[in-house]
Amino acid sequence: MPCREHFELTICIDDFPPAEPGQFIQVLCASPTYRTPNASKVNSEAIDVRTADAGILLRRPFSIGGLRRKGRRCEIDIMGRVVGPGTAWLNARMPGDEIDVLGPLGSPFRLPDSRAHALLIAGGVGLPPIRWLGEALSREGIATHAIFGAQTESLVPLTLTKPPTNIAEFSPCAAEFAEFGIETIITTDDGSCGVLGRVTVAMRSVIEQNPGAPLHVFACGPEPMLEAVASLAKAFELPCQVALERVMACGMGTCQSCVVKVKDDRAEDGWRYALCCSEGPVFDTNDVAWSD
Repeated sequence: MPCREHFELTICIDDFPPAEPGQFIQVLCASPTYRTPNASKVNSEAIDVRTADAGILLRRPFSIGGLRRKGRRCEIDIMGRVVGPGTAWLNARMPGDEIDVLGPLGSPFRLPDSRAHALLIAGGVGLPPIRWLGEALSREGIATHAIFGAQTESLVPLTLTKPPTNIAEFSPCAAEFAEFGIETIITTDDGSCGVLGRVTVAMRSVIEQNPGAPLHVFACGPEPMLEAVASLAKAFELPCQVALERVMACGMGTCQSCVVKVKDDRAEDGWRYALCCSEGPVFDTNDVAWSD
């Protein structure tokens, strides 16, 4: 997966509980033996992420991007993008390093029946849960296609085995999906790889080329992208589920920090706040109170 700023790790864990696509883990991006330092001793200057844990206090959520069991042993794939000291620390891990993990957490995607056609849509680091969902759908015999979008070619975290088409036509160009028999469309904002434009450009073309198809849409990525996908799915009356991204301090509904505005007819104003970590991260798009 040659991709600027992104990294992928496989974590090996004994006796990991059952998990499903859409769920996530909370990772302590610091040594498992680390204890919160005395605040007066924390150095405010740049931290060497290879050796120091100072200031890494909260866990980071990572969607499960793949899971394989070998007896008691479980291998979990996660992917991230270096944006700060926590993800930089995680990116610097080497084989054999210990990582403190909590999970699985959250609610998973709900799979459609076998007569449905699944359309998977991912953007940026929203790829992992969609990739794992594609594997699950394939194993259930559900016809599945994928659309992946990025800003530019160097930010496409996929192994491209052939150049993707520059029109909205599916091809087995991405190894991570092709291994499960899933063909993919790649879009980039600048047209440097695949279709020029956002994922909704390809999504609209696919829907219009397949009128009446029993499409079920599943998506994960930046929230503006998810809102646009939800709007387009609603316009064509297609069921749609999205995995929302939030900063989660605890991941278990205790800190109340990862709120999502959802519709609720029982509430006085017709809406309420749901917790992304426990009621989500997967939501039906008709339940989310989007920005408009």
